[in-house]
Amino acid sequence: MAVRTPLYLDGTDLKEMSSSMISNIKSRCVYMYGANPSVDIAVVGSGGNISPNMTDTRTQAGAAGSSYSNFSFSIAGVSTVTVNYDRITQNVESVSQDNDTNNIRNFIYQSSGNLYAMSHTDMYDTFYNDVLNTIVDGSDRPGTYRVATSTSQSNMTLMSSTPVFQDTRANTGAYTSGGIPETLDQPTTIANYYVHRVNQSIMSNPSITAPMYIRSDGNIQQYTDSQINTILQNDIRYWGNQKIRYSVNGTGNNRGSGMSNTKLNSSTRSNRQDGSTGSPSTQYRSQQFPSGSAVTNNTYYLRIYRNS
Repeated sequence: MAVRTPLYLDGTDLKEMSSSMISNIKSRCVYMYGANPSVDIAVVGSGGNISPNMTDTRTQAGAAGSSYSNFSFSIAGVSTVTVNYDRITQNVESVSQDNDTNNIRNFIYQSSGNLYAMSHTDMYDTFYNDVLNTIVDGSDRPGTYRVATSTSQSNMTLMSSTPVFQDTRANTGAYTSGGIPETLDQPTTIANYYVHRVNQSIMSNPSITAPMYIRSDGNIQQYTDSQINTILQNDIRYWGNQKIRYSVNGTGNNRGSGMSNTKLNSSTRSNRQDGSTGSPSTQYRSQQFPSGSAVTNNTYYLRIYRNS
């Protein structure tokens, strides 16, 4: 219910922690979340629950036309091919808050010379509220996810070799007048986008000063490093389950590369003549091919945010 100042043992004296000591514990908490995050991103074949509207569009050639008299005939224009991608799924793990039996799993503080165990709310206000803000700040934090255009990223684990999005465009080099009638859709891949999880190893394990707790017999004792790790990991997994969420183009901070959908912005009519001019068997063929410059229709971002 309030921000508290935990106590630590300085020789034989109990003292209140400094702001830097508390900050180090918060950093340790971020580190522990990376060992076992409670909100995960998975790559699925289809039906992703946070990416239902990601589409890649590209132009394709129009249907070819022909005449036995000249090139003065109408042909179909280029059209748009649309491919839907819904491969990103968010999984929120089921995590329960630990019980604080006999007040031994929460740190102690002093008020008017008396010692008290911090409540769950005190622990949240003192540590986890700020930790959650750090985890969702958009930087590469342990246990968070990001998008990249390569399958290998330093200090990260590839979630799947299947791209969650592909940007394709018409391959203008594949369309030739000599090939009329050309296959309508001849795409080339411009970029693949993959999801990675940030490894715990992206940061070092912060050194901390161990706080104190009240034992079941009423005496006080200093936590071991292992005990603190267990407490911090269990707590931040619970609060992560409650507060951390991902979206695509929703609220939040961008995580990695934007997934751009680009498309050529023009078309060109190409002609082919079979046979000698004036010959009764001369055939005139035409087809509209994609051309022009690449323009970005839209860009999709994986984002992380705090639910409340």
